[in-house]
Amino acid sequence: MKHIFVSLAAGAVVLASISTAHTADTWRHGVVEAKGDAGIQFMPSKFASKFDIELETVEFASSTVPVKALLAGEIDSYATTPLTAIAAMAEGAGLKFVGCNWPGMTYDLYAKGDIKTIKDLKGRTVGISSPGGAPDLFAREALRWGGIDPSEVTFANAGGGGDRFRAVVAGVVDSTATSSEFEPEAAQRGVNVIARAPEATPNLLRICIVTSDKVIAEKHDELVRFLAAQMVGHKHALENPKETADYAREVAKLAPDDKTPEFIFDEVVKYDAVKPDLPIMADKLQWNVDMMHRNGRIKAAFDIKKFIDDGPRQEALKIIATN
Repeated sequence: MKHIFVSLAAGAVVLASISTAHTADTWRHGVVEAKGDAGIQFMPSKFASKFDIELETVEFASSTVPVKALLAGEIDSYATTPLTAIAAMAEGAGLKFVGCNWPGMTYDLYAKGDIKTIKDLKGRTVGISSPGGAPDLFAREALRWGGIDPSEVTFANAGGGGDRFRAVVAGVVDSTATSSEFEPEAAQRGVNVIARAPEATPNLLRICIVTSDKVIAEKHDELVRFLAAQMVGHKHALENPKETADYAREVAKLAPDDKTPEFIFDEVVKYDAVKPDLPIMADKLQWNVDMMHRNGRIKAAFDIKKFIDDGPRQEALKIIATN
């Protein structure tokens, strides 16, 4: 298993320490940088060899960069918010959803101690990563759910998930949308949780797996085996909580006493957020398309079914059933 950090510099995708040549059975899979959820996200790497795949897990600084890397041919697939893929699909990009491994949106809207409800955010600042990303759109929908219009707050770029949470703690922004894994720390830091995604935005999907039409055409068999490894890895993660938490601390380089992985695991179980069989929820994906159009992030809504290929997933399920 290889972990490789990827960043975007001067508008170009920059891959660190990766050879451009790789064998047919090597699969480069992008994820957003490892955090407390790494035990679940990275567990498939332990099972890739079972399906004759050499899996390189490539870490990215944000959810917007993997789309560029995939379209540039630098990776074979990625798993992050489906919103960035939808934005590219709206512009005609040849991408397909091939599975959703973490459809349950485990996200929170956090706020400084003097802000107790969403309505208290009127006239305040909300930290996001970039316009159109998951933090931005979740925050906008959560604001509407809580009774205020997004125009009544000021959105500010506050970096990645951890950076945004720290910005609230430091008082740089009044609120932010980011992973629910920061809930235990929020309670210690006097930060309030004023909205949770399962209640505020039940149709917003957290993580789906996306690949390109080119990869499907040229690496179909490898894609099927990669998806099989994802299925087995996620199932193993859900069945082995201690191993999953320890692996998260190892991959994300967390302190031995950091209990974030346990919190994330318990929440995943509570909300049934991770689906090892990678179901492609077309109705919810369509809701995300329509929601992005409603928020002005794409010019026109479209039929998401044109950008779904469930064939490789069905083949992967058959492989697992016969093993």
